[in-house]
Amino acid sequence: MDDQPGISPALLQRLIDDDESLLDRHDPKVEALLIERLYQNSFATRYLPIPMLFGAFVMYKDFLTWWHIAGLTLLYAAGTVYLDYQRDRYANASPLIGGNGGDWGLRFTFGSAITGTAWGLLGWFCYPPGDYALQAVLGVAWAGLLISAMSTRAVHLPAFYAFMITMSAPPYARALLEAEPSAIYMSFFGIILILSLSFVAQMNNRRERFAIALRLRNARLISDLDRARAVAESSHAELDRAYRSMLGEFTAAQRLSGHGSWSWQAEPERIGWSDEFYGLLGLAPQSCPAALAAWLERVHPDDRDIVRGHYQRLRAGAARDQIRFRLNDRDHPDHVLQALGESERDADGQVIRIHGILQPAQD
Repeated sequence: MDDQPGISPALLQRLIDDDESLLDRHDPKVEALLIERLYQNSFATRYLPIPMLFGAFVMYKDFLTWWHIAGLTLLYAAGTVYLDYQRDRYANASPLIGGNGGDWGLRFTFGSAITGTAWGLLGWFCYPPGDYALQAVLGVAWAGLLISAMSTRAVHLPAFYAFMITMSAPPYARALLEAEPSAIYMSFFGIILILSLSFVAQMNNRRERFAIALRLRNARLISDLDRARAVAESSHAELDRAYRSMLGEFTAAQRLSGHGSWSWQAEPERIGWSDEFYGLLGLAPQSCPAALAAWLERVHPDDRDIVRGHYQRLRAGAARDQIRFRLNDRDHPDHVLQALGESERDADGQVIRIHGILQPAQD
């Protein structure tokens, strides 16, 4: 079975440590995005508890007066309207990224305290002494509200704790004042639930904070990569323009001087001819692949061994070699060219590159 490359334990631990370090940094952008998540999560459940509120008015009507009902309704409505007002202001405000998300968090915490107080006072006024069944219903309703608050407010712990404390303190105080065993027992289990939900809220908040910090880091990495890619593309374009400019100047210089050039390289093996080289052989530029066979085809049959020997000597490592040969041209049988080449070696003495020129022979 082939061995597959994987992540070493040391590298995995370093990645884990680096990711965990994201939670140790106080980044205003993370706080701002947590607040945004808080406002988004709380919108869907803002009005769901209202039927429960009026159901409590009906179920516990023997323990409430109209003043209680009106006051609790106004208090809860005030907290809900306040939170909706802040949510609308937030939606129309400038983006919080880079801004002060803590101010919006305090506003939501204040609104949570108002709605929590409304539920807490309802638990105080609706506490039914001696009626264990209604006490149990009150405890279940309290637990449901607390779990619902944890699911929507855990992304911002101050808002969650403000709601939990203001909602729990009045009914717990009433239960302790009445000192009924059943209420004391339910309060004990309620404290266990509070501790459990607080632990879950801390974990949820940590997970949300970590996820947001990780996304921000990835966004920064992507932004850095985009900038690096743009710089690389710009540099490549500049290099391409410079290369084309130099190539144009080189071609013009060869054309003016009547010289052509050729080259050979070992790795990867490749032969190149300039446009002037093609022209001196009587060929159109790039009309055929650059190769020794194509060169020999344009050489007079009696001089092909001269060209072949020139090429082989340079491949064998000759520092410099020069020849003269005739073209295979019926219209110009006396057209003689002159070739000059030199080889380049590496540190081990192997020929890695050959440079050559071609020009009309000089008498």
